[in-house]
Amino acid sequence: MTSQTPSPSTDSTPGKQRGHTRRRVIFGLGTAAVVTGVGVRRWLRTPAKEPDTTPFADYFTGRAPVMSEPNVHTEHVSTKSWGVRTFLTLEENTSVDDAIALIQSAHTDLAASVEGLDHATVIIDWRSPGADGEGLYTAIDVDLVRPHAELDLQCERLRVATGLNQGTISAITIPLETDEAIGISHIETDSLPADAVLSPPAATDGTTLAYEDRLGIGNTSLTINATSDVDLSGVPLDAMLAALPGGAEDPSREPIVKLDAVGPGYADGLPAIDIYEQDLTLDEAEPILRAFNGAAGPHAIRIQATEAEMRFLLTDGVLTADPSWHGAEEETAELLGRL
Repeated sequence: MTSQTPSPSTDSTPGKQRGHTRRRVIFGLGTAAVVTGVGVRRWLRTPAKEPDTTPFADYFTGRAPVMSEPNVHTEHVSTKSWGVRTFLTLEENTSVDDAIALIQSAHTDLAASVEGLDHATVIIDWRSPGADGEGLYTAIDVDLVRPHAELDLQCERLRVATGLNQGTISAITIPLETDEAIGISHIETDSLPADAVLSPPAATDGTTLAYEDRLGIGNTSLTINATSDVDLSGVPLDAMLAALPGGAEDPSREPIVKLDAVGPGYADGLPAIDIYEQDLTLDEAEPILRAFNGAAGPHAIRIQATEAEMRFLLTDGVLTADPSWHGAEEETAELLGRL
């Protein structure tokens, strides 16, 4: 009797085995993708846990020169993100060095507590004796999540700004974003104060700093937007302010003046002087424009009279009409003809 060896099953052929293997791999990958997708969606839907504010409150409570209990609260940024905001009031007459030391130490000591947060802003303010009854108000915002270099720049901006005060500055504010202007406010005076921000300093490393200075000169509201790389000290502000209507003779007149070295100006990106008074006549505009005649410049000047907006260029002491402006051409020519 002859034995017969059974033929191999067709299912065990190499081609079939590879086909089954490929199907199993594809099925497995598809299943993994579904499971992964479900996991991602579940993760996205699962809100992040609200952070514990205790480390911030404990850190600042009783720490010199903090005067009162810190006010700490959380901020829900998104489903997966939280921030913490801390408000601090420092002791009166706190030195800039002490305020900076507090900021720098908090950035180091709270490094573990800010990990994973969207932001950990600290808003600090304090008062010091000043020229008026309320004294000097100083405020600075910092974010402990951001790099140490940015924190250093914030502290440098604080140090530079407080060094400007010669007795008539009433408030200094350092906003959180380092590209935003340092805020300066003055007490009301009858003439331009010596510490008006016309030629402000840069940071010690040469970084350009921007400033916004708000002043009340008699009845005139004056805003100076300055940068450390543009010198505005040559602008004849004293003569221009003296030429404005109002003052004791007519206290109802309230001129508005803006000196802007930051914006584009009205022509060729020049620093601009914007003068507005709602009832200004051409006769009253004449001495205002004359105050600039002979000044070095270059500046762009806009004077808004009752029914005319006139624009001029001042270059090397010579006033001319702004060729890019085609309004009030007759009034502009008339004023220039009077000089």
